[in-house]
Amino acid sequence: MTKLDDNRLYWIDAIRSFACLCVLLNHAVGPAGANKVDAIAPFQYLVVAGASVLFFMISGALVFYKPKPLIPFIKRRITKIAVPMAIWTIVALIAMCLRHDMQWSQLPRAILLIPFTHQFSTYWFIYVIFGIYLLTPMVSAWLERCSRAEVRLLLVIACVAMTIPYFTIVDKEVSKAFFLDTGSLYYFVGYLWICLMGYYIRRYVNIERYKWWHYAIFAAVLLLPLLLLWIGEPQQLVRRRTNINVVLLCACYFVIIKHMKLGTRTKKVVYHFAQYSFGIYLVHNHIYKFLLAPMFSGLDLHYTISIPLVFVLDLVISYTVVHLISKLPHSQYLIAI
Repeated sequence: MTKLDDNRLYWIDAIRSFACLCVLLNHAVGPAGANKVDAIAPFQYLVVAGASVLFFMISGALVFYKPKPLIPFIKRRITKIAVPMAIWTIVALIAMCLRHDMQWSQLPRAILLIPFTHQFSTYWFIYVIFGIYLLTPMVSAWLERCSRAEVRLLLVIACVAMTIPYFTIVDKEVSKAFFLDTGSLYYFVGYLWICLMGYYIRRYVNIERYKWWHYAIFAAVLLLPLLLLWIGEPQQLVRRRTNINVVLLCACYFVIIKHMKLGTRTKKVVYHFAQYSFGIYLVHNHIYKFLLAPMFSGLDLHYTISIPLVFVLDLVISYTVVHLISKLPHSQYLIAI
């Protein structure tokens, strides 16, 4: 890229790049053997909030912003997202058969199920986002006509509902009742509203100068969950992706990066890395699962060494693989560039 495009949202590229790095950091904990170390729970929480949740906000900020006709929109997403995901899923399934993690007789059935449910755990995000894409033409058309106050009201209701899981701290039955699939709020709170928050921040939130209470909100959003982890609340509760604390922390990341002043060189770097980010997402867990995890399983390294080392190795290898693939003809069907 020789010159900058004045119409491009480089802050979106910056958020996508940050989110991609968070995904790699989050997954580096497993192969490094540190996933059961209590000391890294706050680190995992901060990284999880910047990973998949942030990608949902990015999607909402982009696809909800203007009304879109269904067929052309879905056809483009199938070519850009579904086809590369299916190819890399098949690669992972074959590798699992070669490692005897799965029997060859199970391979045809697994391939047939790819359009309906993830066969490689890392790709769960793509199935969720595709479900939201099917609703995008309706949602984007409605957002074009509704007021800021209406969108804000729905977000407030969703945020209140997102606090309900924390009732499990004092009353587990309340939390169980909320998660019943026949409950009144079960289908109301989810990733769709995280996408909607990304849209809202892009369209309506513009901060010319940070004030003291902005920092106070960020500190509260950041410190309260860390306090809950410190006093012994379970990680699966605090780190739940659709809990209010994770969503608000993700929103803080989104707002902060959106309002950062990016220089020319920084814009070029984040643009380049963002172009590779989906390919890195598709490739990186193959590197984890089939190369780094076996490599580090026999090493007795402290997690302060193993996590950064696994992260850097996976980033470098994944980036290199994606860069080499980008040189091939029709590489868009493999890494969506």
